[in-house]
Amino acid sequence: MKDNLARAERLRLVDTARRAGDDAPTLCEGWTVRDLATHLVIRERHPRAAAGIFMPKFSDRLQAKEDEYAEMPFSRLLGLVAAPPKWTPGALPGVETLMNTTEFLVHHEDIRRAAIEWIPRQLSQAETATVWAQTKVALLPYAAKAKAPVTIEAPGFGTRTAGKKSSGEAATITGAPLELLLYLMGREDHALVDVR
Repeated sequence: MKDNLARAERLRLVDTARRAGDDAPTLCEGWTVRDLATHLVIRERHPRAAAGIFMPKFSDRLQAKEDEYAEMPFSRLLGLVAAPPKWTPGALPGVETLMNTTEFLVHHEDIRRAAIEWIPRQLSQAETATVWAQTKVALLPYAAKAKAPVTIEAPGFGTRTAGKKSSGEAATITGAPLELLLYLMGREDHALVDVR
């Protein structure tokens, strides 16, 4: 059976969250670890409520679910993160990787890197190759918003460029695949990359 980084990161995130505690900060502005865990549970178990993140007409449903999970014991909430329902789209073959790998990698680092002291993780070669594949996908929406082409370079894994040609100055971002992914997903201040 092939390794599943999405599933592994899910369990690593739960372990890190348990050690950090429910009121520990995260890199998601205004969110504690409990808030982040609640987001993950709602995203997976309550799609209509999760739509409230992007669509105001569903915001009441989102708020109701957030209030519901605010009362749940933290250990039980983490149990829901660790064991997704069998009916979630992420349970379908191939969908879990697309739907959850980046989500759990980035949110795991949101917990880790909000701590006063943290060190970069060393993922296996196979895991890092999976992260590189996810990073190349994350480049597309990032580059679509940029004023000039964006190139990402991951030594040992390759280079990828995306974005519209313009008179603006192109950017090259170099780093390990996980660091590049974090940068592209809005964690610029916490990603160990070189930008030029």
